[in-house]
Amino acid sequence: MILVTNNETENRQEWILLIHQLPTKPTNLRVRIWRKLQNFGTILVKNSVYILPFNEKTNEDFQWLKQEIESAGGEATIFRADSVEDITDEEIIASFRHQREEDYNRLITEFEGLSGAIREQRRSGSLSANKLSQYETELGKLSQEFERILATDFFHAVNRKKAQVAFEKCRKELQAAKGTSDKAFQHLNDSAKLNLEEYQNRRWVTRKNPHIDRLASGWLIKRFIDRRPRFGFVAEGESVDGAIAFDMVGANFTHQGEDCTFETLIKSFGLDTDKALRQIAEIVHDIDLKDNKFNRSEASGVNAVVRGIAASCGDDNEKLKQGLPIFDGLYQLFQSSE
Repeated sequence: MILVTNNETENRQEWILLIHQLPTKPTNLRVRIWRKLQNFGTILVKNSVYILPFNEKTNEDFQWLKQEIESAGGEATIFRADSVEDITDEEIIASFRHQREEDYNRLITEFEGLSGAIREQRRSGSLSANKLSQYETELGKLSQEFERILATDFFHAVNRKKAQVAFEKCRKELQAAKGTSDKAFQHLNDSAKLNLEEYQNRRWVTRKNPHIDRLASGWLIKRFIDRRPRFGFVAEGESVDGAIAFDMVGANFTHQGEDCTFETLIKSFGLDTDKALRQIAEIVHDIDLKDNKFNRSEASGVNAVVRGIAASCGDDNEKLKQGLPIFDGLYQLFQSSE
């Protein structure tokens, strides 16, 4: 039983609880909800009863999740409480700290492992440009995970400081490796990049009815590649003489390996050094390929807006135009957070 209070009690920890019951279908709903609860930093106090310390952000998180559960045919109830039967505040707080300790310990191990790998290859002179790029990507992912854990460390677990130190050591190790390697690898990096001057005032074509990857790629082309692009939209298999095709079968720029077209473009033109563009690429990847590779929290919201544009605009060029402010805003957001 959950004891709910309406009293305004000062200096007392308040909690917010979510109780839910999920339908059997869709089959992926249970995993999706569980992942979101994990990302929120909840702990399970009873069967299907999840708890967070009450504040504006945790209340909003639970309200959105409640809406998602109910829209899928499930049931969800949210309570604000100052106590939970059969468990004390101290026990709840200890559970939160224990959970974050496990997260920090895992991250510390990964930070130290990455630092050691960079240091060893640097000493042996076997650190290649490709490997350095992989390490940079890996540290970026670990950094995002670290930020997520920090945001859910509501009661300051003991190893918080140790994790911060491990992250800083890893970051400095990578910076040192990049500093000694930049000159050695400059000719390799330059040769791998396409010359932007050869892609000016060009006609770019892609498939009709653009969605996330094509709209994002169109924005990238207009903002970072071609100063005066012209866009065309054609049926699958159709070609336009002299045009540069993207996100189509057999196109100049399309999916490669695990990469979506947006990722292919930023790598082809050497734009993947831009952290803000890399973050947008992760969102586009998660929406387009639906594999949750980067597990970007922004993906569902961006996808909803893009779907709205696709549904409300009949003209493909207008869809592209309407999509530009979305990616402009994301880019400014991620730049300002660096």
